[in-house]
Amino acid sequence: MNVAIVDDELEMRQTLVDYIGRFGEESGIELETVTFESGEQFLKNYKLIFDIIIFDIDMPGINGIDTARKLRETDSNVTIIFVTNIAQYAINGYEVDAVDYILKPVSYYDFSMKFHRTVAKAAQKKEHTIKIETAEGTRRLRLPALIYVEVLSHYLYFHTTKRDYRSRGNISEIEKELEKYNFVRIHRSYIVNLKYVSKVLSKEVTVGEHVLPVSRNYKEKLKDEYLKYIRGEE
Repeated sequence: MNVAIVDDELEMRQTLVDYIGRFGEESGIELETVTFESGEQFLKNYKLIFDIIIFDIDMPGINGIDTARKLRETDSNVTIIFVTNIAQYAINGYEVDAVDYILKPVSYYDFSMKFHRTVAKAAQKKEHTIKIETAEGTRRLRLPALIYVEVLSHYLYFHTTKRDYRSRGNISEIEKELEKYNFVRIHRSYIVNLKYVSKVLSKEVTVGEHVLPVSRNYKEKLKDEYLKYIRGEE
């Protein structure tokens, strides 16, 4: 897992790096850490490679809460935890879906207890996302919000509950990546999330508000996978 630390205090950054290293050794989890001295530096260099971000709340310039708000405009999935001198500062953490906050001075015991929850949350999220390359840059999509994937004119269109994303790619490769998450191919041009399927007919399927065609080659597989899904079978 990749972890970012955003804190203006050098000593605090080093302490957190040491704690993360110790936690990784004790838990057997491989953790890579990158540090940033300010919210501005973090946002300027942010890439969708991090699983966990530790924000100090009280920083000069843009504070941790505002940095996290800005981050959420492009990454709604990454797991966030705060460190702070005053607990009341962390009350706004719910706005950015923070897992928890740790009070300074940070003891290893308190850190390990809360970081364990953070790692568990991040692992859960990591298993249910997909990264795609778009004209706007790399995007991480939450699979529970992905309704269906469509191929059109050599592009893949990812239709989610919020918006659509266009990306170059191979639908067969995406099919392999998604099939373990209750997605099924129904046509050479479509992969659907069984979560959103409400009606299956011989030649079409209703997915959310969309009616999509089912080709003869995929009809039996769709029927079998849909029955397994509604029965709760793996």
